[in-house]
Amino acid sequence: MADKTPKQCPLAVILAAGEGSRLKPACGGSKPIAPLMGLSLGERTLCACAKAGVRRFLIVLGHRGEEVRAHFEEIGLRRGFKVDFKVADDWTLGNGASVLAAADFVGDELFLLTMVDHMVEPGLYRKLLQEPPRSGEICLAVDRNRNGLFDVEDTTKVSLINGHVQAIGKDLKAWDAADTGVFLCTPALFKGIEKARARDRHGLSDGVSELAGNGAVRAVDVTGEAWLDVDDPKALREAERSLIDSLHRGKGKEDGYISIWLNRPISVWISTRLARTRITPDQITVASFLIALVAAGFFAAGGFAAGLVGGILLQAASVLDGCDGEVARLKECGSERGAWLDTILDRYSDLAVSLAITYGYAVAHPGALPWVGGMLAGGGFLLASYVTKEYQLRFGVPYPNDTLNRLKRHDLRVFILFLGALAGAPFAALLFIGALTHLLLAGIILKGWRRTLT
Repeated sequence: MADKTPKQCPLAVILAAGEGSRLKPACGGSKPIAPLMGLSLGERTLCACAKAGVRRFLIVLGHRGEEVRAHFEEIGLRRGFKVDFKVADDWTLGNGASVLAAADFVGDELFLLTMVDHMVEPGLYRKLLQEPPRSGEICLAVDRNRNGLFDVEDTTKVSLINGHVQAIGKDLKAWDAADTGVFLCTPALFKGIEKARARDRHGLSDGVSELAGNGAVRAVDVTGEAWLDVDDPKALREAERSLIDSLHRGKGKEDGYISIWLNRPISVWISTRLARTRITPDQITVASFLIALVAAGFFAAGGFAAGLVGGILLQAASVLDGCDGEVARLKECGSERGAWLDTILDRYSDLAVSLAITYGYAVAHPGALPWVGGMLAGGGFLLASYVTKEYQLRFGVPYPNDTLNRLKRHDLRVFILFLGALAGAPFAALLFIGALTHLLLAGIILKGWRRTLT
């Protein structure tokens, strides 16, 4: 019986030899380099594999090989991936010929096989890697959700018996699941493709069909993990839509109420445009912080007009504050450093804005009370982040994103200050949201205290 996980993550063979003629109108003729929300299809494939633990790649080249090689070499250098190349001289025969070009490099090694034009969630690769094939066998990731397929007619289909592939092809009349185009293989795959080639059949599916006849193709059910064959402009648009949807889903469990219903729809629209530029997430973080500082300056000036401009700028900074993480996810460049910078600058902007609003009010209302109120509010804003992080540190689990947590978040504080500015009473709004924040923190502390008693 095979182990459930390989001892080390295998090499990934990426088929990038095809011409991609149907995708030409959108990519200009080189499928691996086709742009998709700030990254190429090829880079997205490597990043998804890397998230599943793969760090070594063999790229099989064919059409416009030198151009594609240079593109992947740059990706490898920038991201720290080990990338090698093989040229499939007879790639025009079919993708089976492209697989055979990798045989000498792979040798006797277990390898992951995927297509450069398939957008695949890392979870799909992880599930497949947990089901390594036995000697002489290959594993194919299959999706049983027929209703979730984007283009059923163009999908390669498989029929299954007792968890093994019995037949494979696009024209199967009776079928059980879809071929996702992702395999975990022993070198047996090369033998199957050689047999098919002897029959003058050169597709990858032809080689798989040869092995299936001997019961050597095991199906691994990955239903529920997202994947998409991006082989024409319509599929490319679907891939873009899927990425945008992932931004709405990705932070929903962590967002506050204002982010969910107001900020996120706006920030996603902005992020999908910023992702196509050279602007980095860290630059967006700093820009949001600087806008908040300018807003603080207007609050400090006092008066309705200045406060109104300050409120509008502050809310704009709050919306832009969501773009850094969204662009990082779209361009697969998120980092602990960026998340840390974002958190620190948020706290500085909280402090600057609360002090500025207090100053603007205190100029017209001298005395100690405005400063006491402002300092208490600002202190609550700073503690809002600290309390839940301390909870996680002490109890070893994140504080749940319950109503208390959602209401004490940065997005609601900013929105209340924005509404206060619109009403000409930013200081009253500051006192209100400061008092609310302290009450919410008291609730969180009480929950933590009760946890220690159970």
